[in-house]
Amino acid sequence: MNAKTLLKTTAVTSIVAALLTVTTGCATTPGYNAYGDIYQDVYKDSDFYKKNKKAIKSIDKDLYRPAIEQTAANKVSSMGYRVKDVKYKKGDRTIKVKAERGREDYKIELGYPNYNVINIKKD
Repeated sequence: MNAKTLLKTTAVTSIVAALLTVTTGCATTPGYNAYGDIYQDVYKDSDFYKKNKKAIKSIDKDLYRPAIEQTAANKVSSMGYRVKDVKYKKGDRTIKVKAERGREDYKIELGYPNYNVINIKKD
């Protein structure tokens, strides 16, 4: 075997061994999630996130609320009621709707996420 060939073979095998070591180390590290957000740690540690943490959380919290309330209002109005007010808090399993039918007021509770009627009470 030639000295040049031996040197190439040694260099290639050492590079492959180093790459395998790094790859195995990353994959077996505790807390490693291959399907997680790869920018999560960078984003959460940034100064922008720390300064605007409250605003970002409130935006995330209120992102879907208008759509949920509109769907609930559509459901109640399709039942023949005139919707006055809809209240939904994130994390609750109920949506509270104030509505009117004829000249009487009603409080209607709908389940979330399926919008089934839980309770109808005259107000």
